[in-house]
Amino acid sequence: MLARGPGQLLGWMSSLSDPTRLRLLHLLEFHELGVAELCEVLQLPQSTVSRHLKVLTDQGWTRHRREGTAHMYRTCAEELESAAGTLWELARRQVEQWATLKQDRVRLMRCLRKRERDPKAFFADAARRWDEMRAELYGQGCTVAALLAMLPAGWTVADLGCGTGWALSYLSPYVGRVIGVDQSPQMLACVASSAMTCFSAEDVSSLDCSW
Repeated sequence: MLARGPGQLLGWMSSLSDPTRLRLLHLLEFHELGVAELCEVLQLPQSTVSRHLKVLTDQGWTRHRREGTAHMYRTCAEELESAAGTLWELARRQVEQWATLKQDRVRLMRCLRKRERDPKAFFADAARRWDEMRAELYGQGCTVAALLAMLPAGWTVADLGCGTGWALSYLSPYVGRVIGVDQSPQMLACVASSAMTCFSAEDVSSLDCSW
């Protein structure tokens, strides 16, 4: 497919007219990378890298997705219009032997090796949104249900200071017996589960726990 007009053609050519953008496209053909990784490989400040990535994304050369707090970029060569793909093929053949690109590839391999041996970096970056990310991926109840399912079915579980029995109401389908103990008769009167045995005790430390 040909360019739809001179503006589109000149936009593509302008995108490929900068050495930094050519380096970015060359790297992103090899691997999906985050902005911080691209800064490390290109040895350029984040503001510079982000500015060039915006140009490439606006012109349709790259796509990005959110991963935690990071944006991961890749080329979208398979989505390019044929004329744009032809321009990139021409540019790539002309620049692939540049000494700068060879050094970029060396730093890229070093960066990827570091990523593989340092999974702590991902979790450090994702820490603040970890609960939200897990809920998005697996839902709110997945972890609780999985943990409850691991309880031995014959267990007797007591909650000392059970209040209205909220926690035991989740446990009761998974174990043999649940016992709620609280010093407040009013709290125990609010227990909704008929499967729960309830005791009122002023001092739980003095209880005979041979139930």
